[in-house]
Amino acid sequence: MQKNKKKYKTGHELLKARREELNLSLRQLSAMTGIAATHIMHIEKGVKVPSMERGLLILEALRIPMKNYMEAIGYKDAIGGKKGGVVAVQGLEPRTF
Repeated sequence: MQKNKKKYKTGHELLKARREELNLSLRQLSAMTGIAATHIMHIEKGVKVPSMERGLLILEALRIPMKNYMEAIGYKDAIGGKKGGVVAVQGLEPRTF
């Protein structure tokens, strides 16, 4: 991934930007993941939310670390946090874990 930490408003924005950065077409990513190109297109547009399994397949194919994706969708310090820390999710009340 790029060294400069660009801030993405959404996770699907990150997925599309990374796919384009790698010069992959929707069909190529589809072949890599086994997910239909139209489904990937809907995920990138924010129309659909991928299942955990499909999301992980896409992240792996695009070589996006889970932490980067979690930050892009609004999680703050969710990975590697300390016990008793607070997880902040955009649009939800913070929860202690």
